[in-house]
Amino acid sequence: MNIVYIHQHFSTTRGRSGTRSYDFARMLAARGHRVTVVAGVYGAGDPWDLPPRPLVVRKRLDGIDLRLVNVRYDNTQGYAAQMLSFLLFMVVSTVEVLRIPHVDVVFATSTPLTVGVPGTLAKYLRRTPFVFEVRDIWPESAVEAGALTNPVLIFLSNVAARRFYRAADRIVAISHRMAERLGQELGRDARKVRVIPLGSDCALFARAEADVDWRRRSGLEGKYVAIYTGAHSRLNGLEWVLRAAARLKDDPDIRIVLMGDGVTKPDLLRQARQEGLTNVLFFDPITKERLAGVLKVCDLGLMLLVNRPIIETACPNKFMDYLAAGLPVLVNFRGEAGWICEREHCGVVVPPDDPQAMADAIRRLARDPERSRAIGRRAAQVAAEQFDRARLVEDFQQVLEEARHGRRG
Repeated sequence: MNIVYIHQHFSTTRGRSGTRSYDFARMLAARGHRVTVVAGVYGAGDPWDLPPRPLVVRKRLDGIDLRLVNVRYDNTQGYAAQMLSFLLFMVVSTVEVLRIPHVDVVFATSTPLTVGVPGTLAKYLRRTPFVFEVRDIWPESAVEAGALTNPVLIFLSNVAARRFYRAADRIVAISHRMAERLGQELGRDARKVRVIPLGSDCALFARAEADVDWRRRSGLEGKYVAIYTGAHSRLNGLEWVLRAAARLKDDPDIRIVLMGDGVTKPDLLRQARQEGLTNVLFFDPITKERLAGVLKVCDLGLMLLVNRPIIETACPNKFMDYLAAGLPVLVNFRGEAGWICEREHCGVVVPPDDPQAMADAIRRLARDPERSRAIGRRAAQVAAEQFDRARLVEDFQQVLEEARHGRRG
């Protein structure tokens, strides 16, 4: 197949973001497919260091024809700058997609929602089969996160999402809860929905060396280390882990590590300093390659989100990374991630907005290291058996084939 893969926030392991698109693209290329990735310049992605011009830069990467739209997006940008980035990428990527000859299928993964435009136009103008991947339910996710408040934009986002769903030959959801939610909205079109989890890069974690030097340099030898990695945003609710840390101050053997960046990080640093939380350590984000080694010397992965109804559909990249690293996972919200932890016995679930329950769960695991390690071994097994991307690429290829051949849902 000649596949066009659209992802504005594309990243390889040289970046600090999720690598699912990179993994699937290079795996499909290794299977003999021609894969063209149309991507943006993402602040948490690869350090491309592109000049201001040209507007589109072409590279060859691991068998992938990579077309980088020279439009930057970063989580630290203001709202207006982010909206402009989305719109510019939408326009330029649409032109690029329509210029590529003999395309068998176009795959577009959100967020942002605007990546649905080039896929939809390719479907209607070029009669190219279109697969749309939904990583967030729009516009509900953006509204509950506080990122979308304008009633007009909310209405337009809702109209656009429904238009993309109707245009798509197949819709990929990243969790079963998300597929259920989409099914309720789509009615008869729910037959087009397929579930393919974000998955784990088990090969990356298998070859990663445990970064014992990082643990030693960080003063964590002999400690039980609970780590959170990823965005420090209002949606992550990291103030709750600081409240849990305050209840663990009397335990010299437990440390909380917060690794990442985002708009709430300055407030979190200030709160930790004011409350004397010396058991909490902050680190800047690191590349996915380095992160694999760091996670392998930690003891517990923290999967934290604010208590919102739409969060039930979430099963983020960091959750899959924790499993692949062989870490037990502590989840503080109901939904897909918590459901997997309970069903597969690979983690613990605590009530949302309850720092005492979080602190108690961490303390119990720290005081029973053998149980903690056993849960971690189960986590690694679950990652290998259910979420390894080397396995999931089979399902991904099948969905693209279904769309290409116009098979009914």
